[in-house]
Amino acid sequence: MIKKILLTRPAGFNDEIAAALQARKIQVLQAPLVQIQGLNLATAQRPPDGYLDPEQYIIFTSQNAIDYAGDLIPQLALAAKTNVFAVGPATKMRLEALGILAIAPDRPGSEPLLSLPVFAAPFAKKVLIVTGRLGRDYLETTLQDRGATVARYECYERVPQRIENLDALIAEGYDAILVTSTDILQALSSHLSEVSRRRVVLCVTASRIADVARRLGYIQLIEAPDASVSGILEGLTRDPSNQGAEFP
Repeated sequence: MIKKILLTRPAGFNDEIAAALQARKIQVLQAPLVQIQGLNLATAQRPPDGYLDPEQYIIFTSQNAIDYAGDLIPQLALAAKTNVFAVGPATKMRLEALGILAIAPDRPGSEPLLSLPVFAAPFAKKVLIVTGRLGRDYLETTLQDRGATVARYECYERVPQRIENLDALIAEGYDAILVTSTDILQALSSHLSEVSRRRVVLCVTASRIADVARRLGYIQLIEAPDASVSGILEGLTRDPSNQGAEFP
């Protein structure tokens, strides 16, 4: 099991996994590599007309999408829409806390969401995706391929953050790093030399992140099943030099 780890999610999104790791005697240090900023909703792209139509499907891709969606949230709560979906259980819980019933897959991620029977092809529906600027387009393109008419409502952005003492932290033994998105991976890579990339152990939460990491020169990778706390904890029991094998 890893002894020390850097947690790189945005501020406010590391606490649950940090507590779980600390309960297992793992030293953690929160070092957010991206900051979430809401877009100016007065000038941002607005949701299309008809998004409260009972036939319109709405997908929230993250808790940030909920936090920065502005008037969309209270309007959805009042409308009592039934075709609201969340990318994972945590996003679903955030919606339900605001009075919006939502459907989500058991495991977080776009792929598990699209595996729900309701999204099976052909899917000739109107879909609004509430998401961040320059976010992953997998949901959009896959739904379009299945016949949907898709619009995006981008209400926040991810801004890379600089950590001045990252090399020193790695030298102190914080050479395991949790990476839950390609945005975080790109921000991390801007800090690290090729030598450092080969030294650190990355715990990634999706195979697509692992693929990008390999192309960027990382060689010690742990692939967690998903980005949930249980998935990350399971991943951290694995040997990075022999992916999938667990430590005795």
